[in-house]
Amino acid sequence: MITVPRPFAELVARREGAAGASWLANLPTLVDDLLDRFGCRPDGPPGFGGVGLVVPVRRDDEPAVLKVSMPHPGNVGEAAALRLLGGRGAVRLLDDDPERYALLLERVGPAALTILEDRPDAVIEIAGALARRLAVLVPPGRGSGLTRLADTCPGWHDQLDHQLSAYPDALPAAAVRRARATIDLLAGDRTSTLLHGDLHAGNVLAAGREPWLAIDPKGWTGTAAHDTFTVVAAGREGLRGLDAAGLATELDRRIRRFAGVAGLDVELCRACVQARAVSSLLYQLEQPQGDWFDLTLLRVAATAG
Repeated sequence: MITVPRPFAELVARREGAAGASWLANLPTLVDDLLDRFGCRPDGPPGFGGVGLVVPVRRDDEPAVLKVSMPHPGNVGEAAALRLLGGRGAVRLLDDDPERYALLLERVGPAALTILEDRPDAVIEIAGALARRLAVLVPPGRGSGLTRLADTCPGWHDQLDHQLSAYPDALPAAAVRRARATIDLLAGDRTSTLLHGDLHAGNVLAAGREPWLAIDPKGWTGTAAHDTFTVVAAGREGLRGLDAAGLATELDRRIRRFAGVAGLDVELCRACVQARAVSSLLYQLEQPQGDWFDLTLLRVAATAG
């Protein structure tokens, strides 16, 4: 029976409360059941991401990983996206158990694109090329299990309302208005291609059949401009020592580079970065134990323009 890594248990329990604690208590038994279900055996100690436990396994002689996620509406689309991609720019889906939020996946890594974060242009080039490749057209009748980016926008507005009730003076009113205008724009987005939904250096792993492959797609359809934020806001080493004006200039340079590689409208990429920076800054104020992005950079991005 596997041992759940303590940092993962603490992360889930803190974020999910009683429901998370209950799921964690049953997780070792659940993993054993899934190993039987998929005909696998463990092949190393478990790792984890933000939402799932990842167990290296072998099925016959094939290396793979078993990913088991905390049941949550945000975790339902990954299998559908990977099935549509069929290994194009992303790990292959080998099997799944949707009722138990479990995926059997091609094993890649462990090196992630984060090893190049001191070379932000390299990260942007690789992530931008992947964003373009992941933007596959969803054929009619094949959208089951996927979520339209447009349909997430009402919840995005609600989240902003909640955050601003707690931190009403965190940002200038003009910045919040711009973010809401972008959310309204995205609510009308009819793009019928996949987007990753959480594209960043930690979700791109080194692989054998291709140099880099994406993991953990959210199973969304819509403009890949939405992913600009998580790509360009990383790579802190290249941002140290810059004042607000320097940060704004460097951030815009990165946005233009990503838009060019990914084949996206640069103005829409700028708007998405600004709106997501507003939300991310407010979220990080709510969750001070997290240090996902530099607060100074978030404030610059949120108030740009």
